[in-house]
Amino acid sequence: MSHLNKSQELKSVGIIGDGDDVQLIEDLESAFKITFSDEEAESIFTLGEAFEVVCSKLPSSQKLQNKCLTAMAYYRLNKAFCGHGKIKLSTRVEVPVDLSPRSFQRQLEEMTNLKLDFLTKASLWVVILSLLQFVTWIVAPIMFSGFIAILVGILVVAVSHTLWRFADSIDERVWVFDGTLGDLSRQASEVNLGQLVSLGGRWTESDVWKTMTTIIHDLTGFPPENMTPETKFI
Repeated sequence: MSHLNKSQELKSVGIIGDGDDVQLIEDLESAFKITFSDEEAESIFTLGEAFEVVCSKLPSSQKLQNKCLTAMAYYRLNKAFCGHGKIKLSTRVEVPVDLSPRSFQRQLEEMTNLKLDFLTKASLWVVILSLLQFVTWIVAPIMFSGFIAILVGILVVAVSHTLWRFADSIDERVWVFDGTLGDLSRQASEVNLGQLVSLGGRWTESDVWKTMTTIIHDLTGFPPENMTPETKFI
């Protein structure tokens, strides 16, 4: 793994075992289209160990894996944008005036069979409702005591969670992607690495490391540039 900087200070990405560890395994399995055994999941303590397990489960890069991942993503996206024609890699990607960000994202995902969650984010009011769930869970035990606190806490969190789920389902979201079709193809290939590799895409260690560290960053907020093979999960 010569592409990794091993000289940085050893750290932990901050997973504390409150369900994030399970979520991380599920996210890695989804991204790379692999499955961790219970023994493998329990034996992984550092990013380097996770990296090695992921690489060992991907198809050998020497067995008919000769397609460029970015080119595969571009081909699908290009067809989604203009049928069988071609548009330049330098063309900027923007939401059509007759579609909402959420509708445009869903349309692209359906036509390309790629996950493109990075194109949009939740609207501010939905984010506020999401944070409200945690706030109410903390406030309820302070305002009440004993069994009443538990009942009130469960009730308030249930109501706030229901409101958030409903808000998220109707939210048209906010478009956050700012780049060209080439940028979109590269990012889509990283997010969908496992799927493209399973279709004959050629992967490299750099591809795997970047995808893995991006997943960890999205879950924990830990900067990818500070991650090394020796960095611990907990």
